[in-house]
Amino acid sequence: MDYTIFFDQIKDLFPTIEINNSSDLTESEFKIKYGYPEVPVLLKSRFNDLYKSINFRELDEKFHSKEWNFDSTTGKAETKMSLEDYFLKETTEYYLKTNIRDLDFTIDYPNLFKCWYKSYPTEKEKKELVWLYYGNKNTFTNIHTDIWKFNSWLLLLKGKKLWFIYPKAYNSIIKENKEKYGIDMIDTLMNGSIKPFITVQNPGEMMYVPSDTFHFVINLEASLAYTGNFMNETNYENVKQYFAKSDNSNNKKFINSIIATGMTQLKIKNL
Repeated sequence: MDYTIFFDQIKDLFPTIEINNSSDLTESEFKIKYGYPEVPVLLKSRFNDLYKSINFRELDEKFHSKEWNFDSTTGKAETKMSLEDYFLKETTEYYLKTNIRDLDFTIDYPNLFKCWYKSYPTEKEKKELVWLYYGNKNTFTNIHTDIWKFNSWLLLLKGKKLWFIYPKAYNSIIKENKEKYGIDMIDTLMNGSIKPFITVQNPGEMMYVPSDTFHFVINLEASLAYTGNFMNETNYENVKQYFAKSDNSNNKKFINSIIATGMTQLKIKNL
């Protein structure tokens, strides 16, 4: 399916995700308007400076300097190819996901999304939660919520993305039959009683998706995204509940220690 044509047919049939045009939105304002109330938002201008600071020529050289392992969108084994071959094939069966540190390239972390997990001092190896994604036109990420009930952010570097985000009020219904509300049923979503909110994201714009929020994303053009997950005072209760169900006592202790440290630092900051 060419989702660009499909979007033109459905763009007026769904409610739209909130858009914020401020270029100087503060961390405090963000948390009050979107973080604590768990409201998805497309930040149109807040990260213009971060976007402009990226050396795209060097970034392209890094990506084109070797072959990469591409993950399958259909459950197949990964395959190795150059980025040039990937674009030439125009395949929608694979996408590229790489940790930012594995690329040997630096992009500043978006300062609006302070992360207790990222900043926690420990000798224990922590999972890298910042990535770069490359996907051809019409590739997609199907319906899901993000890892560990963390919040997520995504800065689009190239291309165009179409977002579908469901209000959290529908979570219990969606969990009963998640696939019913994903991309495989996209033709019927417009006629259903449960509709996602939608928007199109362009380069330089930042999408924020709150913890435990169902969403899926389609690349309307070949796209490169800089994305990550984070936890702080806006979502730590959701994270704590997630790990409370874990059978791994060490993981529970570790995340509880991170939360305790984050809360202590927050109290000191507010003195």
